[in-house]
Amino acid sequence: MEAYTQESFHIMLDIFHRGRKEGKVDLRYSDEFLILFFQALVEGISNPKIYDKILPYTAEWTEVLVKGIAPNKQ
Repeated sequence: MEAYTQESFHIMLDIFHRGRKEGKVDLRYSDEFLILFFQALVEGISNPKIYDKILPYTAEWTEVLVKGIAPNKQ
């Protein structure tokens, strides 16, 4: 499980770095913040009380998640 977790963190960091290069992840969010943010989401969603309620909203959840970390286009 530890190896899986470490590999997941490395993949997430690669995605954040690529997203920053492409202008899709705002530079003001550090890697540490984003890892903690996603970790909090996963732990919260995995709670059975929340998981059952959020399951029908998977598309909306994903859209809000992605647009929430994107920089404003002004």
